[in-house]
Amino acid sequence: MERSYDGEMSESEIFRARAHVWSQTFNFISSMSLKCAIELGIPDALHCRGHPMTLPELAAALSVPASKAAFLGRLVAVLVHTGFLSRQKPVPEINQISEDEAEELGFEYSLTPASCAIVKGQSLDLSPIVLLTLDPIFVDPFHCMSEWLKSDSEIGLSSSRTPLHMKHGKSMWEIKVQDEKFNRCMNAAMASDGPVIARLMMDKCGRRLFEGLRTGVDVGGGTGGLARELAEAFPEMEWTVLDLPCVVADFEGTRNLKYVGGDMFEAIPPVDAVLLKWVLHDWSDEESVKILKLCKTAITKNRKRGKVMIVEAVIGDGPEEGETMKLFYDMIMMVGTTGKERNGKEWAKLFEEAGFSDCKITPLDGFRSLIEVYP
Repeated sequence: MERSYDGEMSESEIFRARAHVWSQTFNFISSMSLKCAIELGIPDALHCRGHPMTLPELAAALSVPASKAAFLGRLVAVLVHTGFLSRQKPVPEINQISEDEAEELGFEYSLTPASCAIVKGQSLDLSPIVLLTLDPIFVDPFHCMSEWLKSDSEIGLSSSRTPLHMKHGKSMWEIKVQDEKFNRCMNAAMASDGPVIARLMMDKCGRRLFEGLRTGVDVGGGTGGLARELAEAFPEMEWTVLDLPCVVADFEGTRNLKYVGGDMFEAIPPVDAVLLKWVLHDWSDEESVKILKLCKTAITKNRKRGKVMIVEAVIGDGPEEGETMKLFYDMIMMVGTTGKERNGKEWAKLFEEAGFSDCKITPLDGFRSLIEVYP
């Protein structure tokens, strides 16, 4: 049982408590330093060079003027401390320089596994998700969270439904339609995760996941990042990406992939498999049940008995280190949408209300799972 404090603490407890408060207060600096590194292109410059770079070399590659080079060095120091860069002294023999020249050059900087995951254009690039999550449209509403919690959504204006709506005067979906820059940012973020999810699905479940299935639809699939991966991996299947007309209008399909404009709250085309990646956590229980009922209709039409595959977090299921991510994502959902992250019982309740009979949960990575749902 955890100790309940009554205000009496030892000197060491006071020190640890204050250090914890300071650490949590300054956590945003890690996030903003990461965002700055991506916007400057630090990982990209190191990746293109292919070998470690000194600070002057990095500044030149990033077009940072000499007057700001020292400030860049302070940012780089944070990136080293947070594990996004490694540093080492130049080796004279390798660099063909003297010991004195090596000392004068200072440190050389190189990529780490974490920064390799944010090199733009690579198959596992997470930089679009970082930039979306740290966009002011998402971050600013956190500043009015306490005001929102004190407001009564039941009797107030529609703007009180979420802190984001309270801050910006419109929902996230309205902003997405009206703000082309934010629309591109969100579409890029959702697409960037596709290759990772496809690989995890195959690693954890193998080809049995799509055994006997001939058609599939990625509902709310955006630009088709995941559907494209699955269409290549399963050329015998025909895939459809269903999203709003304004999202899919400019995309061309392939031999076994097509884009269809539509509304998942109105109709989902008949298929053997419906895929929902990071969709239901955006919506309330009532809205999610409505989507799931349409999914069930889609996979049971013409006497078919397909399945629905959901990629979402399951709170309380999976490794402990993933729980922090799930709780943080739940806060993002609370601030920006009417949805939430759910635990196993909450998912089961949704499926039962939508008329499904069974489900199977397979953890994919630290904080997401694949949920297979059957009619």
